[in-house]
Amino acid sequence: MDMSDLFSGKSGVFTFLLVVLVMIISLAIKYAGTVSLTPAKVSSELEEVFNRVADVRPLSLQKAEFLMEWGRYRDSDECSEAVSGSRTHYGNGFEGDLYVVSYTDSIEFPGFPTLIREFRIEKPMRHNN
Repeated sequence: MDMSDLFSGKSGVFTFLLVVLVMIISLAIKYAGTVSLTPAKVSSELEEVFNRVADVRPLSLQKAEFLMEWGRYRDSDECSEAVSGSRTHYGNGFEGDLYVVSYTDSIEFPGFPTLIREFRIEKPMRHNN
């Protein structure tokens, strides 16, 4: 068997390498989505809901309005899967003037151990004078 046979598809080696390459690319895409794209989406959802109550004064009322708006949004069909899943996750709520969304996400890929990771997205409640 010469080199041209190896990469012509006549050999199982080429097919195996192609399958491995596709698996690696798929895993990389899933990883990027889990650790970068999803947290960015949750952060933008928090910002969007905050903008609905940004002009409410005083801060205590703004926080109460935010909680109501966030609850409605989180229970709607508009929110992302991560935000919807955060409903039952421990660690959501206000820490002083900081609202925290905590959720768990995972990457499941056949033949590899499941990667489970906890995420924490924070949104400060700004009180502009």
